[in-house]
Amino acid sequence: MNRIKIQRCISKSKVIALAAALLLLSVLPVVATAEEPFILIDFEDGTISGFDVRGTESERERGTGVLTASTEVAHSGDYSLLITERRQAWNGTAFNLLPYAEPNVTYEFTFWVHARTPDTSEFILSTQIGQGSGASYPNLLKRDISLEDGWVEMTTDYTYSENDINTGHITVYIENSLAEAEFFIDDFSVTITGTAAAWDPLTDPITANRIGTLEDFDFEFWSEEAGHGQMQLTGPGTFWCNWTDARNILFRTGKRLGSVMSSEQYGDITIDYIASHSIGSGSVSYLTAYGWTEDPLVEWYVIEKRGDYKPAGGGTLHGTVEIDGGIYEVWTDMRIDKPSIQGQQTFLQIFSIRTEHRTEGIITISDHFKAWEEFGLDVSGNLYEVSMCIEGFNSSGNGSISRHILTIGDEVYGVEPPDTAPPQTTEPDPVLTPEPEQNIGTEPVPMPTPMEDPDDSGFPVWGIVLIIVGGLGAAGVTVIGIIKSRK
Repeated sequence: MNRIKIQRCISKSKVIALAAALLLLSVLPVVATAEEPFILIDFEDGTISGFDVRGTESERERGTGVLTASTEVAHSGDYSLLITERRQAWNGTAFNLLPYAEPNVTYEFTFWVHARTPDTSEFILSTQIGQGSGASYPNLLKRDISLEDGWVEMTTDYTYSENDINTGHITVYIENSLAEAEFFIDDFSVTITGTAAAWDPLTDPITANRIGTLEDFDFEFWSEEAGHGQMQLTGPGTFWCNWTDARNILFRTGKRLGSVMSSEQYGDITIDYIASHSIGSGSVSYLTAYGWTEDPLVEWYVIEKRGDYKPAGGGTLHGTVEIDGGIYEVWTDMRIDKPSIQGQQTFLQIFSIRTEHRTEGIITISDHFKAWEEFGLDVSGNLYEVSMCIEGFNSSGNGSISRHILTIGDEVYGVEPPDTAPPQTTEPDPVLTPEPEQNIGTEPVPMPTPMEDPDDSGFPVWGIVLIIVGGLGAAGVTVIGIIKSRK
């Protein structure tokens, strides 16, 4: 029988009350210590035990995968959970963590995984926070697993913020980079390993994937691999950053507008900025204004400074345009079945690339949209985001945004910052130059959506209500959310 352990820091009398309540619900209670799992599901009741296949309602109508309590192989006991008939890579097997999650508590997640087909594939342990276009999908752990490996443990930890909890949707899940892959999981557990102090955005550097809001500005730090960079917010819309040997990393601040109006409907859109951008020779990195539109789906860049590599080298050059006292080349490239803010999609990328680099000035975003339209490009979609971004590929470097005044129509975000010394940075290590045949610069900036369902998760209504007595004494929480962004 499955064991669902509920752990809280409570008195002895409350432990007795908790056990009694759970027994009334026919759930086998095991009150855990701080080192023991408070959720442990081993599938020994012969059911899928609250797990579900990730996918939107429309995807479910076509089929997203089948979950079965299987006796084919098991890590312990007789049963494990088998997923078959997947259609997309993100159709993994997920558990609804929202009823149990507390802010500023560090949880350790453990899945035991066994490949079925093909022989070797990449497994990804992730968590989804929120739903729809505002959701985020931190990748917590990736591992190549073959049939001969047998059962492999995938374990990592994560801390959710109050903002994360308030989204009303938190799941933890295992997926596979190959849509056709079939696999088993067993002995899924969640353990509390500690509590975290509230994060101070203006004093504590960001060293793990995180998305949030500081006053009027949204911000994001995302790295494809952990441990390669850091970001320090210095005020609303401003920051410094550095990175070393990062495969793909980005730092950005701006406004997520929610795709309610087009650029033309907003009117004039400008960014008044001062930045720094230091990278090694041959490094692939951009200092850029950045965003998306939806319906149609378009990812756009206005690149102010870059390394030696020019993006969209395999795309189409439409011509040049003079805006804000500089000449910009306009390039496009099509992305086929690639990660986007709507999951895996085919979409257009548009690049305005300044021929003479600069690190301060005014970027009139609305003029670039007008120029793109004159080149016959469809940018009539609703504006999802306008940001200033520093992004790196296979590189090391450092940079900063020390002034960021964003004007969208009649709204002005940001103020002139005080005259302070340049932000602290670190000297970059030698960079990794991309191989010539790679067109790395056209990789889309990672939004929190790859291989994700953009709407609801379709979790079934649970028939059991767990009565939880007591509570964690969690520290105060900021309005900033911790994430990952995307695969």
